[in-house]
Amino acid sequence: MNGTFKVGIYLRLSLKDLENGKSESESISNQRDYIMEFAIKNDLEVVATYIDDGVSGTQFDRDGFQKMLKDIEDKKINMVITKDLSRLGRNMAQSITFATEYFPMHNVRYYAVSEEYDSFDKHKDNNQLMLKAMFNEMYVEDISKKIKATLTSQKKLGKFMGSTVPYGYKKNLPYDKHELIIDEETAPIVKRIFEMAKNGMGVKSIADTLTDEGIPSPSVYKGKNYKNPSVTYGMWQNTTIRDILRNPTYIGNLAQGKQYKVSYKMKCRRRNAQEDWIVVENACPAIIDKETFEIVQGMADKNRNFYGKELPYLFRGFCYCKECGHRMGIDRSRYTKADGEQVEKAYCICSLYKKYSKRGLCTNHKTNYFELEEAILKDVRKQCKQFVKTSNLEELLKQNDKTLKIKEEMENRLNKITKQIDLQDTYIDKVYKDKVKGIIDEEMFLRQYNLLTQEKTKLKNDKHELELNLYQLENKINSKENEQYINVINEFLKLKKPSRELLSALIDKITIDNDQNIEITYNFKPII
Repeated sequence: MNGTFKVGIYLRLSLKDLENGKSESESISNQRDYIMEFAIKNDLEVVATYIDDGVSGTQFDRDGFQKMLKDIEDKKINMVITKDLSRLGRNMAQSITFATEYFPMHNVRYYAVSEEYDSFDKHKDNNQLMLKAMFNEMYVEDISKKIKATLTSQKKLGKFMGSTVPYGYKKNLPYDKHELIIDEETAPIVKRIFEMAKNGMGVKSIADTLTDEGIPSPSVYKGKNYKNPSVTYGMWQNTTIRDILRNPTYIGNLAQGKQYKVSYKMKCRRRNAQEDWIVVENACPAIIDKETFEIVQGMADKNRNFYGKELPYLFRGFCYCKECGHRMGIDRSRYTKADGEQVEKAYCICSLYKKYSKRGLCTNHKTNYFELEEAILKDVRKQCKQFVKTSNLEELLKQNDKTLKIKEEMENRLNKITKQIDLQDTYIDKVYKDKVKGIIDEEMFLRQYNLLTQEKTKLKNDKHELELNLYQLENKINSKENEQYINVINEFLKLKKPSRELLSALIDKITIDNDQNIEITYNFKPII
C-alpha cells in the first residue's frame, strides 16, 4: 500500500452492539484508533471519516454511509477502510454487493482490517467474505426473531408495546409505560368523532369539520416533525378518521399488530388483515360504549360506495395538474332538456383543489373535458402522421441546412466545455499538490477543492445535457427504438376513436396548467 489512495474511514456502532456489551471493543473511538494505526503503518492519507453511531447495520440509508457514497461518486475518496465487514453492514446481499461490485465498479479499494480483506488483492477469497457476511446476517436475523417473539407474547398479555399511542390515550408514565390510560384532553374528540359518525356524517365531513375548527390533528398533537411535510400537514385526513372509527381499542379491547415489517432488513411496513390483529379484551379503559361502536361499524358497511360502470372517458387517469402535480379528476353533470334530450357536461379538475377547495392549496384548473379530448386526439393524430412520414431523419437532416448548422454549433460548444473540464482537473491537481507540500492548510484546500469540484460538476452537467440534445437531434427517429410504435400508430390512424389501451401505448401523461394549456408527453419521439 502507498499514499496515492485518498482514504475514507467508515465507523459504525449499532444500539444492539451496545446492548450486547460491545461498547468497549467495538466503540467508535476504538474502531478509529484501530484503523488509524493501520493507516499510519501503511503511509495512507486519511481525507475523511464517516460515522454512524447507534445505527443498525441492516439498513444502508445511514447518513454517514450515504455521505461516503456521495464522496465516492464525487471522486473525493478512492479507498474505504472499516474495522471488519460487519461495520460495513449486516445485510449479506448488500454488503457483498458493495464489497465486490460497487467499490470495484467505482475503482475504489475496500479494506477490512481485522479480516485482512483487500478488494485489490487478485488472489482474495470472496467465498470467505460471503461466509463472513452470512454469519453477520444470521446474527441480526436471530436477534430480530427473538425480539419479535418477545413483543408478540407481551402484546398477547395485553401490554401496550408500541411507540405511538392511539389518539385519545397516553402511557401511564412514570409508573408503567406498557399501560394505557385515557388522555382527558383528546378523549372528548374521539367521542365526538363517533357521535358525528353515528349521526350519519361521512369521514370527509368529519375531517373537514375538525380541520375548520382548528382542532390539532393527531400528528400535530403528538408533536411529530417531518423533514419534508406535505401541503396537507396538520389537516385531519379521511384515513385518520376511518382508522379511529374501526379501532376496537376505544371500547377497551386493545388492538395491536395492525402493521408488520416486510423484512428485518427494511423499514417498509404493511397493514395486517384485521383478523390478524392481536386484540386483548378489557386491556385498557374504554372511551366509547360498545353499542355506539357496533352502530358505527354497521353504518360503515352500508355506506360503502359502489360505483356503476364508468363512462368511457378516454383520458381518465392521463391528466395531471401542471402546478401541483396531482392527478386531474373528472366531474360530470347530466340534465334533460325540455324536448327530452339528455345532456352531459364533464370537466377536468385538479384533485388536490377538489379535496381541499377551502384551503387554497391549488386552483381548480377547470377544463371542458370533451373539448380537451378533441384537442388531444387532434394533436396525437398530427404527431402520428408526422412520425410515419418522417421516419428517415438522416435524409431529412441532409436536406435541412438550418438543422445542420444547429448541429455544428452544438458540437463546437461540446468541445469547448470538454476543454474547460480538463482545465478544472488541472486546477484540482495543483491545489491538491499544494496541500500535500504544505503550501496551503487543510481548510484552504477543502475550500478551493470544493469550489473547483462544484464548477466541474456544473460543467459536466452542461456537457451531459448538450450530449443528450445532440443525440436527440441526430437520432430523433431511431428505427430500432421506435419501430415498436409503428404498428400501434398505424392502428391508431385507422380508428375514429381509439381505445384507452391503444392511447396508453402512445401517451405517457398529459399536463394542464392554470391557463388550460395542454402539454402531452408521448412514449415515442414526436416530430416538432
